[in-house]
Parts: sequence; structure tokens; C-alpha cells
Amino acid sequence: MKKFISFEGGEGVGKTTQSNLLFQSLKSIKEKCIITREPGGTKESEIIRDLIVNNKYKNFLPDTELLLVYAARHEHVKKLLIPSLKKNNVICDRFIHSTICYQIIMNKIDIKKLKFLHKEFAYNLFPNISFFLNLNSKEGVKRSLSSKKTEIKYEKKENRFHEKIRSEFEKLSKKDKKLINIDATNSIKLIHKKIIDIINNKNFFKKKLPYSI
Repeated sequence: MKKFISFEGGEGVGKTTQSNLLFQSLKSIKEKCIITREPGGTKESEIIRDLIVNNKYKNFLPDTELLLVYAARHEHVKKLLIPSLKKNNVICDRFIHSTICYQIIMNKIDIKKLKFLHKEFAYNLFPNISFFLNLNSKEGVKRSLSSKKTEIKYEKKENRFHEKIRSEFEKLSKKDKKLINIDATNSIKLIHKKIIDIINNKNFFKKKLPYSI
């Protein structure tokens, strides 16, 4: 299988920007690659995504929201990720670490439920490496709200919610060596260079990745 790389973090931290820059770096050494996102990534998963992140739908029970995430993930993993990874590297905007922070920890759900769902419906697929873009929550939400129209369910939550999310990502990055804490207060260029340097130091690919910018 090819490499599976995810970008994690709170709202507006720059996951999409860094995903695209990494994609360009991979293309430049002729490594096949696709970019996708969660929730979403397939037609069916995007329909479920709307239920999860659209501000119109606020009152799902915690377990219901978790099940929706895994319904979307099941479609995504089975139809896109597993088939794609046979020949393509995959860059994904959010994956399991976001689920742990947003659904499990924030909603106080037993982690055993996630482990069961991930085994049965995501086939225990995990990224080879994940980058947690660590940014002040107020700044991130401000950025996110300036670019979104309907997907603002989480952005509308109080700042203490977002600070808790950031804190939990930080804790996860200390426990999980594959989740790398990246200072996202730096410039886009410096963040990108840091990510490329980490990947190159781990010899993920046969060739060294160049910087895109």
C-alpha cells in the first residue's frame, strides 16, 4: 500500500492549504496522490457530511453523531481510501484523531465504541503519519468563519469548546508518535517546509520531497 497522510486540528488552522502544498510536492517527484476529506470524500459521504457540519442540524444525540461519522467513514474507506491506496498516496483533511477529539472526548463517549466502529466499519485503517496544525482557537475560528457559509456548526460553539479541542489534540500528540504537533502560527511557507522536512527525515518516499513554495 502507498502512504496515507492526514492533517488534523481545530477550525481554520490551514489543513486544506497544507494538504494542497504537500500534494504539489508529491506531484513534482511523480508520486501518484489524491486529496480527500472527512467527513466526506465520496458522493454518499458528502451527503452525510452535511448532516454533521451544517448549522441547521444541531440536536443529534452524541452517539447518533458518532454513528453518522462512521457511516460517512465506512463509505469513504471502502469505496475510496482502500482502493486508492493500492496505487496512490492519499492526503486526507481530518481522520480518526478528529473523531476522538470532537465526538469521543467532547461528548464523553466511551472510547470502546470508537474502537469497535473503527474495526468493523473502517477496517482499522490508520494514517502512516498525521500532522496536527496547532493554532490559537480564536484565530482559527475567525479564519474559518470568513470563508464558510453553511458549515459553521462547530464554529458557532463557545471559545472554551475550541480551546478544549486544541488541548485534546495536544494531549493526543504526546501519546501518539504518528501525530506530529506543528506550530501553525508560523507562515504558510515555514509550516510547509517543516512538514516536508519531517517526511523526508522519515524516508517516506524513494525520492526526497522538494518544497512547493
